[in-house]
Amino acid sequence: MKEFDQSRLDTLKRWAQDDGAALHPSLEVYEDDVTGYSLRVKPSANEALAPGFCAVACHVAITLSYINALIDGPISRAPQNKEQRPAFPPQFMSSNPPHVIGRFFLVKEYLKEKDSYWWPYISILPQPDRVNTWALPAVWPEDDIECLEETNAHVAVREIQANIKKEYKHARKLLKEVDFPGWQEYTQLLYKWAFCIFTSRSFRPSLILSQETQDHVLGLTPHGTKVDDFSILQPLLDIGNHDPTSQYQWNLEVNDTCQLICNNTYQPGQQVFNNYGLKSNSELLLGYGFILPVTDTLHNDYVHVKSRRPPSTLQKNELQDFLISLRPFSDSSSVAGRSRVFAQQDTRLNSLPGLSRIEPGLIRDLASAVATSAGELAALQHWAQGTEESIPTELHELLERIQQTIGAKVQFDYQRFKSIEIESADNQNQELAVRYRNQYEAVLEAAMDELSRALVPNHLEKLVKGEQ
Repeated sequence: MKEFDQSRLDTLKRWAQDDGAALHPSLEVYEDDVTGYSLRVKPSANEALAPGFCAVACHVAITLSYINALIDGPISRAPQNKEQRPAFPPQFMSSNPPHVIGRFFLVKEYLKEKDSYWWPYISILPQPDRVNTWALPAVWPEDDIECLEETNAHVAVREIQANIKKEYKHARKLLKEVDFPGWQEYTQLLYKWAFCIFTSRSFRPSLILSQETQDHVLGLTPHGTKVDDFSILQPLLDIGNHDPTSQYQWNLEVNDTCQLICNNTYQPGQQVFNNYGLKSNSELLLGYGFILPVTDTLHNDYVHVKSRRPPSTLQKNELQDFLISLRPFSDSSSVAGRSRVFAQQDTRLNSLPGLSRIEPGLIRDLASAVATSAGELAALQHWAQGTEESIPTELHELLERIQQTIGAKVQFDYQRFKSIEIESADNQNQELAVRYRNQYEAVLEAAMDELSRALVPNHLEKLVKGEQ
């Protein structure tokens, strides 16, 4: 690690620890060739760290979020000698949602440089002038975004882009109207930077704040604010990288402090991981700027399918999200997918021919759309809840219609996907997009192959019976 970087990291640790943060004495921050700043057990450690150790602790006093914009400073329970005023004018604070205000507050603190309380943290973040170190797909150059066309990520990027543009234009206009000091410095580049920092590094308050801390924080907000209307940056704690198989928990029982408890064993020199949740590669790409490669023991490749037939718990026009998996949902390597399927308690539906890679919720959704009678749906429900291995005759035609419908959908998406030709990858964004496309394509091909093998016997059986 460069001497300058090490100096900034040492400053960050001293600053954080002065206000209640802590790093396990056997851990260190180092620079990994792939994951950048990371946590690991010191190579010089005498022994492994056993499950149940506290890797990092972060006190609420050093966190940065919308809450700090409300009081223009760090959160404290100590009595204040002066009235706390918001960081921006009343019109700005009342006319923007919490997440936008939080991003503008990060920009404000960045512009203050060493005069900012958070400078030891902000100075270690990817800096705005080094765009390639922080840019998520939503803020990539247009040529790079085009490499994502006809994928789940491309659809989401366009929606996010529109939101970023609208949010920034409205908020900056308000600063200009009230002639806020230095309003010209709040550039679109800095807002995009703040968006990416919060998107890739922040945490949901409901997960990392105790109920007591939540009550204190919400007491600072306007009436009606919900705890997850904004997200929180946690200095030092956000250095941990993602491993979907790592076991962890948050300990929130210590004085306004969030502790990352690791429940895996880590050997000297081994990287220590956080777990960002069971997210697909499309979600990781959009939210964190990376994807996980395929291995024998883990894959993270799923195609998201939207349905316009929502259950009664959804709004009328709200879309429901389902997954198609690279490997069967029952495969132990389908970690994210298996979690969703087991939560739905519909694992039997994945044993239907051709449908092992289709999320059970989508199978049920399609069954409701193509069933010709209530009896068919009742028979499917009865079989799904039972233990009988063979598929009843009365389900054969419904099953074939489900197979044909999802097969046509996957085939259509595949043809559109293949219509996009990427001649070359000219930079790191495009290289990442091509890797994502290759893994995305493999999902569609695996689903088509399995469905075609299931449909061919059905077709031949009908020919033998003279039905076609």
